[in-house]
Amino acid sequence: MTGERRQLQLDFRAVRSALGVGEFVRSSRLFAHADDVFRAKEHGYRRVDRFTLLHVMNFEVAEAYRLKMMRTDLVCIQAIVAGRYSRWIGQRMDVINPHMLQVSNIPLSVSDTDAGTRLRGILIVCERQHFIERYGLDVNRVPPAFRPIFLSQHGTADVLSLPLSPAGIAMVDQIVSCRYTEPLRGVFVGAKVVEIVCDVVSQLHGLRQRAIPRLIGAQAKIRAVETAAAIYRREIADPPTIEQLVQRVGLNRNELSKGFRELFGVTPHAYAHARRMQQAQEMLRGGDLAISEVARRIGYEGYSSFARAYHAYYGCAPSPADAGE
Repeated sequence: MTGERRQLQLDFRAVRSALGVGEFVRSSRLFAHADDVFRAKEHGYRRVDRFTLLHVMNFEVAEAYRLKMMRTDLVCIQAIVAGRYSRWIGQRMDVINPHMLQVSNIPLSVSDTDAGTRLRGILIVCERQHFIERYGLDVNRVPPAFRPIFLSQHGTADVLSLPLSPAGIAMVDQIVSCRYTEPLRGVFVGAKVVEIVCDVVSQLHGLRQRAIPRLIGAQAKIRAVETAAAIYRREIADPPTIEQLVQRVGLNRNELSKGFRELFGVTPHAYAHARRMQQAQEMLRGGDLAISEVARRIGYEGYSSFARAYHAYYGCAPSPADAGE
């Protein structure tokens, strides 16, 4: 099977030397055939600060590939919210599944990803000593088995797996779905990277020598549905389609629909519609906005379509007086 895969190789030392702070480099500049392998609007690496890189994963694999990665003395934080692939560390093979957050200091790894895979997530790469000093990590509060991740200059094959919380999934999703243009994009994703690293350090300090928790399938699906609901609430003026949503949270259409019925008692579409109508009513009660402006803010092109939807939901026409009753 290896011979059928496109062979790619990436050394993070080369990435770091090619970038200044705030700059972005496309993968096609770092290794050949990247544009043939990754179907993406943008696939590459950004320098967040002098010590930290960010790789945003939001692509479909056009051709099966094997990627060899060298990352000397670097702490890596990876969070995948959709898609899966296989990773080799020496003779050990792990399947990287959605809704897990992994912290590692692997000097060399090889990953195999199949054609047609859709990956969505992020990879944060930070110089090990900077990670400890900048974010105040107390290594003594990390379980002993995983301390080499933060203490070894030469790296370790150990990988620390933590559950990706709904808040963590939301932060990852905000980076991946960021619509700002430069330079606002760089400022926004840089701030989110810091927020995610702080959250990871907080989790590390909270382990207190306990066994590392791992998500089971049912819990992972619940978190994914909660994340989908949060996306609907956050993107109320331009809600994603079901097809877009399943790609973003890593569930199939049936799992997402079943999860919404179990958690909220309605379909995803009904949940999104209810949130829009409730948001519209709250705006009308405020009395500061014209009805046409309320309609625009929740994603309707004009008064008529909004009025019909509002009347069908509440049984009355939209007006500040009616909303306040």
